[in-house]
Amino acid sequence: MKNTDVFRNDENAAATELGYVFTFLLGLLLLSLYSFWAWDIENSTRERWSEVALTENIERVGNAIERAESVARMNPNATYTENIELLNVEQTSTDVIMMLDEESLTIIHPNFKENFVYKISSASPSSHNGELNIKGESSVWVHLSNGIIEISNNPNN
Repeated sequence: MKNTDVFRNDENAAATELGYVFTFLLGLLLLSLYSFWAWDIENSTRERWSEVALTENIERVGNAIERAESVARMNPNATYTENIELLNVEQTSTDVIMMLDEESLTIIHPNFKENFVYKISSASPSSHNGELNIKGESSVWVHLSNGIIEISNNPNN
């Protein structure tokens, strides 16, 4: 029997293997924590962009309603139509509702606790109404006809 055929009781290799396993597990833990952190940043950014877009959208439509109010003050029998391009908002599986009443324009989005509200001056003798699902819409139409200001997704209201 040769001297090389004898087994030795050497534990250095086992310690090295355990070091590899623990290093792998530490790397896996750090990558998992990073992926959760990146996912949270992505969701927060998407939510912030949606909030900014919805705020801009309600201001654009609200300003168009105010312009229709100005036309109605000058001539109660006038007709007025304006197309307002909407900023893109993250798509959601539920409806995003825009409502117009005598006092305000409101957007109800299911991902936000607070509704987006634009107060209408109502300085003209016209009345206001309309409810519209803006999910997937790229524009909204504001119409003044027969003393009524409406919002719709139809250019020929």
